[in-house]
Amino acid sequence: MADFRSIVHAIIRPQKVNRAMTALDKFERLESLGLWKETASSQKKEVIVSFGKASLVLSDNKDTPLTHWALSALEINSVEDGHFIYAPSKDGFETLEISDPTMNRAIGKIRKQIRKPKSHRGRIRLLSAGVIVLCLSLMATLWLPDALADYTLRAVNGAKAREIGAKLMPHINQYAGRPCNSYAATPVIRKLEDRLFGTNDNTLFISDLGARYSTHLPGGIILANRVLVEDFTQAEVIAGFVLMEKALQERNPALRSLFRQAGPIATLSFLVTGHIEEAVLANFAKHLMTAPLVRPDTENILSLFQAANIPSTPFAKALDNQLITTKALVDNNPVKGTYKPLLTDPQWLALQSICEN
Repeated sequence: MADFRSIVHAIIRPQKVNRAMTALDKFERLESLGLWKETASSQKKEVIVSFGKASLVLSDNKDTPLTHWALSALEINSVEDGHFIYAPSKDGFETLEISDPTMNRAIGKIRKQIRKPKSHRGRIRLLSAGVIVLCLSLMATLWLPDALADYTLRAVNGAKAREIGAKLMPHINQYAGRPCNSYAATPVIRKLEDRLFGTNDNTLFISDLGARYSTHLPGGIILANRVLVEDFTQAEVIAGFVLMEKALQERNPALRSLFRQAGPIATLSFLVTGHIEEAVLANFAKHLMTAPLVRPDTENILSLFQAANIPSTPFAKALDNQLITTKALVDNNPVKGTYKPLLTDPQWLALQSICEN
């Protein structure tokens, strides 16, 4: 047995290692002597060290296994004059001293093959998880709200859009007066709608909008401030602001803005239930009534003036009496000379008194 213990038998298979644990496959059997210390107070005991499946097997001289140490957890406590002292874990008192250089090289190689891929895979998993989280965050922040709002806009029919606009009106009334109405002015409003909207499904209301001249709601609802009929002498002024809202509506419908502001969760809830929370409508109403004035592209609004056969100059002067920002509307006025009047004098007078009742 002494002669046997002094000889190290190593048979190495000539195969390529390309995975972590296949490093063990290079060794059919490799054995050496070692000094095993089971506890901090126990004496060192001579053992035979061999490789098992992903472990070191410590046996006595009768080949009876005493313990197994996992190679993945194996720690090197110290190295001195070619003597390696191993431990099965970082905080254990159990040690194994091996002086055979072949066994120590084999253990070192297998530990490297086992640990390096794990660390590498861990970094890859961490990096992959980070990239996935980043992509999802960017999608949720940049792409999803717009895409979901566009999809919902296409999914909502005209009747549902008008229903949403009607539900929004009471919230608008928190910042503005209720829409004005009078028996004499109602047919005048319908006449303006026919001239300005043609076959488009839009509805005009006149009310006290405070500092805002006009705004538009889902469902083709356009609100015009009462000052546009009370403080100006031409119906072309209110017509200009109505056409401005129509141009803004075509570029960015209020229904899309509503769902964009509501966010993905509220929008998905609407798609499932068909219901919009009152809090969402209240927040959007506040946004509509407090947001800065947005003007459409000059080319777009001029095409609407031309289609309605209305000059753009009265609107340009009402919007900016110095014509600093509206000079292009005057210079490119599509209707010059005579044109069909919007309203007769009696009709204009009826419209001017719509909010008196």
